[in-house]
Formats: sequence, structure tokens, C-alpha cells
Amino acid sequence: MNQKAFAFITTLGIMLVLTIAGTLTTNMIMNRTKSNVITRDSIIALRIAESGAEIILSKFKNGNITCNNNLCSPNSDNKTILGGNYTATLSYDSNTKTVTINSIGHYKTAKREVEVIIKLGKDFYPFAVNGQLTINSFQDTGSGNWTDATMTANSFNIPENDFVSANFTIITKSNLDLPRASDLNISFPDATDCDYGDYSSDQTFTKDFSDQNQDGKIIVCGKNITLDDALIKFNSDLIIAAKGDIEFTQNTTLKRDNTGPTVSLSLISEKEIRLDYNANIDFAGADDGFNLMLYAKEGIISEDTTGQFISISGNQNKTNVSNVFLITPEEILVNRDLIDDTATTRNDVNFLIWADKGISSSNGGFDISGSSDTVRNFSIIVADGNASFDKWSFSGSEDRSGLTYEEIKNYCENGTVLGIPYDFIKIYCDLKNLIDDNKYFQITSWKTY
Repeated sequence: MNQKAFAFITTLGIMLVLTIAGTLTTNMIMNRTKSNVITRDSIIALRIAESGAEIILSKFKNGNITCNNNLCSPNSDNKTILGGNYTATLSYDSNTKTVTINSIGHYKTAKREVEVIIKLGKDFYPFAVNGQLTINSFQDTGSGNWTDATMTANSFNIPENDFVSANFTIITKSNLDLPRASDLNISFPDATDCDYGDYSSDQTFTKDFSDQNQDGKIIVCGKNITLDDALIKFNSDLIIAAKGDIEFTQNTTLKRDNTGPTVSLSLISEKEIRLDYNANIDFAGADDGFNLMLYAKEGIISEDTTGQFISISGNQNKTNVSNVFLITPEEILVNRDLIDDTATTRNDVNFLIWADKGISSSNGGFDISGSSDTVRNFSIIVADGNASFDKWSFSGSEDRSGLTYEEIKNYCENGTVLGIPYDFIKIYCDLKNLIDDNKYFQITSWKTY
């Protein structure tokens, strides 16, 4: 082969190599560009899917989606956004109160999916403290049994074995999202209905209360109200309502006269309810049942360690359900027994102790020695604080239970038939709605596909 021919063949070989190399480079660039486009489209599709899930969550927050009976309404949504679209579907499990949101995002040929699981409503357990629960002594010597007794708190300082032996379930859980008393809407009686006093001036009372307006109830009104006598009686439904404080002076007893039909007692304060040394509320002879509510916006306080705070005695018929509520958006600080109950009851009796920022009964707690044909139900709710009791003592012949959601729902929906006064039914309904409220939810899972 001559030198020119060799040079020509060599040149062709080099050109072939360059052509192949160029083709490979071009293909690589095209594939990389195509891959980048696919990746970009996939990212946009994912963003669209995430946006769909976030739009659904905002609808829950705004109260535009309701869920019950295993169905949400509406149960789907779709929109065009970011040059693509999403389709979201919702499935609801009534037993677990969880909603599964599946949001599929489309952009050009790309498709991505987001699955979000949320738990609707507030947390609720019969005994729930978003802090530490301390109970120094648990005396369960009565002949009844405990049911539905679930305790939940961030931490415990209790005789755990004694509670477990009594059929309690104990759950340690942080960051509880519990119903708050501050979300209640407690209304005051109209000023025109006041039997005693008015809301613009301080009032002090030293005598028994009676129905001045002859309308079947007694309403005591004041700016600040002071009860100041060894014994002040009432024999009709009594509401004491203060725009400021309600104060019981030393040795003052407010007592239900033990004659007549079912009587309810409500103390409502925009500030504090304070019971001084040896002052107390005595609910005696509640033949047809008893209903007692203390609500104070700035706290319920009795630092004295002497005598009883609330005493309940007498008999109850088989018709009416009885209720005892201690409620405040602040703290309950009572250094003696919160409840001393020796009554004989023949229908359900419910005790709800609800204080957003804590409960302290360091020299007392529960002293329940009465007997019952049915059940005494108990609930403690502390949304953001600790609860401390010296003792829980249950020595009566009765069955005892945690107050369950199902019972709260029943008392809300059927309270009138069960003989529960309207203001107490409203508390049950408000609590139920706070537990159920779809505007409150927790995200328990967020997955992308």
C-alpha cells in the first residue's frame, strides 16, 4: 500500500471514530435532557399532589368538610393548578376517627401520589393529663368494680400496681391535644332575671335564698359576690353569677335544704371562686338527684386543709342522672377533698373535673363512700399542666367507671329524658363537640409515591 492510500484509510478511520463519538455524545445529551425533563415533570406532579393534600387540610381547618358514619362530605376534590391537576379522595374510619387523604398529581405524562392520614378531633381519655399525674394513695376497698378506666399522662407518680389491679389501663403519652375549658361558651343569666343583686355592684349575702320572682329558680347576681354566714340555705334551683369573684368567708356553708324536688346549683364567676377556712358546699337530701357546677374563669381556690369542700349526701331516685362539674380554664387549687360523697344513688352520677392549667389537691382528692345501684363515672381533664392528689378513696358499694365518650354523647343527646338540666347538657354537648370537631386534627402519617 502506498503512502497516500495509507493516509486516506487512516483519515477515514479517524472520521468514523469521531462520528461514533459524536453520535454517542449526542445520544447522551438527548437522554440526559429527556431524563431532566422527566425528573422536572415528576417534581411538579408531586408538588401538585402535595398542594391537593394541603387544600384538603385547609378545608378541614375552615370547617368545610365533615365526617361521620364512615363517610366524609365532600369526599373528593379536584383542581387545575401549576399547569397540571390533582384529584383527591377521602376515606373515613368512624371507629378510629381517622381520615385517609389520597391526592394524585398529574403534570404532562408524570403522575405522583401523596397519602396523608389524620386523626380528627381532640384526644380524649377518661383520665387525661397533659403533664404529670400524681396520686399518693389509692384506696379501692369498696365492693364494686372499675370499667373503662384509662389513664393517660406525660408521666406518672402513682401506686401503679394498685391501679392495674383495679383494672385501670395506664398510658404514657406526650403532647396530648385535649379539650380545653377555655373553649367553652359559658353564659350568664340575663340581668332582668336576677332575684338578688345586679352585675354592676358588689353584693354580700348573710341570709337564706328564696325564689323572689316566683319563676321556679333563684338567680343571685353581682360584680363581686360574698357569702358570709355560718349557714345559707336554698331550696330551688340556684345560680350565683358574678362578673368578678365569688367568695365564701370563713366557716360559711351554702346548703341545699333537704326538702323538695331535684335542685341544681351553679356558681359562675368571670374571675375566681374562693372558699376560705372551713367554708364548704353541702348538698344534702337530694331525693330526686343533684346537679352541681362550679365554673370560674380564673380559677377555683380553697387553700384551707380543714373540713370538706363539697359534701354530697342523701338519697337519689331512679329517674334522674346526677352531675358534679368543677371547671376552669385556669387551675383548681383545693387542699382538701375535692368531693366527699356519701350519698345513696340509684342512677348514674358523673363527676367531671376539668382544669386547663392544673389540679392540686395535695391534702385531699376523692372520698367516695356512698353506695349506688348503677355507676359513678369520673373524668379528669388537664389540657396543659399537672394534676396532684393526696388520695383517691373509694369505699362504697358501687360500680365505678371512667366517663367515656359514648356516655358524654348520650348525656348530650338524651339529657332531657335523663333529667339533666339544660346548662349541664350544654357542657356535655360542648365537650362532645370539642372531641369531635373536625377543625381539630393531628397528622399521623404523610407519605409520597
